Amino acid sequence: MKSFSVTLLDDKGKTIRDIYQAETPQDLIQAVKAKDLYLLDYQEQSKAPDVVSKLKLKSVVIFCRQLGTMIKAGIPIIQALEMLRNKADNAKSLRIFNRIYEDVQKGNSLSKSMEMQKGAFPNLLINMILAGELGGTLDESLMRMADHYEKELKINSKIRSSSLYPIILGIVSIAVILLLVIFVLPTITAMFAAEDMPWTTKIILDFSYFLINNWLTIIVVLLLIFVTIRLSLNIQQIRVKFDKTKLFLPIIGKLNQTIYSARCARALASLYSSGVQTIDMLETTSQVLNNAYLEEVFVDVIMSVSKGELISKAINDTSSFDPMLSSMIYIGEESGSLGDILNSTADYFDNEADVALQRMVSLMEPIMIVVLGIVIGFIVISIIQPIFQMYQSIGA
Repeated sequence: MKSFSVTLLDDKGKTIRDIYQAETPQDLIQAVKAKDLYLLDYQEQSKAPDVVSKLKLKSVVIFCRQLGTMIKAGIPIIQALEMLRNKADNAKSLRIFNRIYEDVQKGNSLSKSMEMQKGAFPNLLINMILAGELGGTLDESLMRMADHYEKELKINSKIRSSSLYPIILGIVSIAVILLLVIFVLPTITAMFAAEDMPWTTKIILDFSYFLINNWLTIIVVLLLIFVTIRLSLNIQQIRVKFDKTKLFLPIIGKLNQTIYSARCARALASLYSSGVQTIDMLETTSQVLNNAYLEEVFVDVIMSVSKGELISKAINDTSSFDPMLSSMIYIGEESGSLGDILNSTADYFDNEADVALQRMVSLMEPIMIVVLGIVIGFIVISIIQPIFQMYQSIGA
C-alpha cells in the first residue's frame, strides 16, 4: 500500500489537502471519486519507516477524549476516525490517524490498528481499548484513559514547572560566575604584580586563565560526557542501576517513589476496572512505569502472584514503592473494592507528589542561594583583597 499526498476539491469548491493510501494511482482516483471529490493533484510519498515516532501525551489525551465522545454519541467508528483525522493539528498525528483509519477500514480492530503503529501509542492504552472492545465498553475505556493521561500530563507539567525555577537560577548563577571570573577579575588584577596577590586571588585567576585558554576543549569534553551518558543509558544493565538509584537517593528518592506509586495505582485501577486479567494487568503496569528497574522487579511480582500470593504482599516485598500503596491494595483485596481503592490511592499519591515537589523546590532554593552566595563572595573577596593591599601600601 502506497501513500499519496493529494489536493482535492469538494462540491462546494473548497480545497482539501489530505493523505490517501492506495496500491496504484488508478485506485487512488477511484477512492476519491467514491467520496464525490475531485482530484486536483497527487504526489506519491516516500515509504514511511517501520518505526513510528511516539505521539505526545497531549495528543493521546485528545485522541481518547474525542474518539470516546463520538463513539458514545453513536457515531460509527469509521466515521469517528475520519472526523478525528480531519482535526489533526500536526503532520505526525495526521499520518498516524490516517494509518489507523485505513487499517480499520480493512477490517482490523481499533486496538490491532493502534498496535500496528509500532510504538505510537502506549501499551496501556492499547490493552485498555482491547478490553473495551471485548466487553462492549469501548467508549468507557477511551474516556477512562483520557482521564488517566490527563492526570499523567498534569503530573509531568508539575514536575517541569517545579524544575523551571532551579534550572533558571542555576543558569543565571553560572553566567554570573563566568562573567566575574573571565571578564571582571582579569581586568582588575592586571594592574597588580602576581607575587603581591593573595592566594585566593591567585586561585581564581588561574581558574580564569584556564577557562579562557581551554574553553573549546572544555565544551568538547562536556559534550562527550553528555553523549557518553546518553549512550550508556541505552545499555540495559546500566539503565537498571540508574533507575534503581533514582528510587533510593536522599529526598529525591522518596519523591520518585511517590510518583511511581501514583503511576502504578492509576494503571492498576484503569486495567482492573476494565476487567483485564490479573497477570496481564501486572505485565502492562510494569511496562508503563517507565523505569527499567521496576520493570525487572515486577517480574518477581508477577511470579509471586501467579503462585497465589496477594498483589499487596508481592508489591510490598519489592520495597520500591511507598508502603501505603501495598497497604491500600491489601484493604481493597480484603474488602472486594480494589478498583475504587486504587483510584482513591492514585489521587492521594498525585496530591502527595505535588506537595513533595513543592517541598523539594522550597528546599533547593535556599541551598542554591547559599552556595551561590558563598562562591560569589569568595570571588568578590579575591577581587577586593589586592585593592586593599594597594591602598595599604600607598598609605604606608
